[in-house]
Amino acid sequence: MDRLRYRAGILPRVNPLGASAEQPSSFFPDSFRAALIISADCELAWAWRYTKALSDPLGYAIHRAEQSRRNFLELLALFDGYEIPVTWAVLGHLFLENCARNNDRAHPEVQRIPYFDNEFWQYREGDWFDADPCTDYQSDPAWYAPDLIQAILNAKVKHEIACHSFSHIDFSDGVCPPGIADSELQKCQEIAREWGLELKSFVFPGNLVGNRASLKRFGFVAYRWHNGYELDVPRQDDLGLWQIPGGVCWEKPTGWPMDAWIGALRRCVDQALETGTVLHLWFHPSCDSTNVEKVFPAVLEEIACRHADLWVTTMGGLVNWLSSVGR
Repeated sequence: MDRLRYRAGILPRVNPLGASAEQPSSFFPDSFRAALIISADCELAWAWRYTKALSDPLGYAIHRAEQSRRNFLELLALFDGYEIPVTWAVLGHLFLENCARNNDRAHPEVQRIPYFDNEFWQYREGDWFDADPCTDYQSDPAWYAPDLIQAILNAKVKHEIACHSFSHIDFSDGVCPPGIADSELQKCQEIAREWGLELKSFVFPGNLVGNRASLKRFGFVAYRWHNGYELDVPRQDDLGLWQIPGGVCWEKPTGWPMDAWIGALRRCVDQALETGTVLHLWFHPSCDSTNVEKVFPAVLEEIACRHADLWVTTMGGLVNWLSSVGR
């Protein structure tokens, strides 16, 4: 259905409250007509262990972690080659080199989310950290990633490290009590400080928004916001946090021909430039390798051709600009 809607010009949807075809947007510096942000949801195995639709979710989680690791250095090389900064939304547990059980519990310092069942995950028994091997990244590289985080920091391009929660919980208000969100975010910021980092941008696991007050309490200033429009401009919510337009999942949808999907993404770039909006492309490093080998390079080549008009930045970079001009 979406393929036909792109072909008919119905997609991408542009928020009419944000579009400005007449002038370059005041949301962007200099003479840029639009902005592009790329963000990556870095989860390894953590995102998949409670997946509903699979008979062996834990096995699938390990598979996705292995795929992520196979893609990771190639992705960094690709972004270096095109000088593209990325917002890497990293799960807090991935910063750890190792962890151990305390009184037979993994991470007793982190409060547990109550049992829940949502559109993606089913958590009805046991402990949220049952799958945590409590070893180290050499023994169980599906659950830890200090080597990958160091590779991001060592890249030629200056990327942003953002937060994706500590253990990939559902952050929505109806599922996650505020104290649990606080516990997760506090742990993330503590670990990040050990790396000399301060996390400012947040990506909700499963794009399930909630507990925004907790974000503000723990120093976050922006989050990725999916509001039904592929193209939009940033706005501040009622707490003063910046909502960064969520945009489009960059990965090729199942069933789409390669050329058709690349064409749809190019249309998104064109429309962002025509309407003075932000295009946000997000992806999982665990995506199918055809994205890394074909889809992403084709789109990055298009972006390189439009560099005079298209401002390529990170979530944090956009917020820093908005703050500097008093938006």
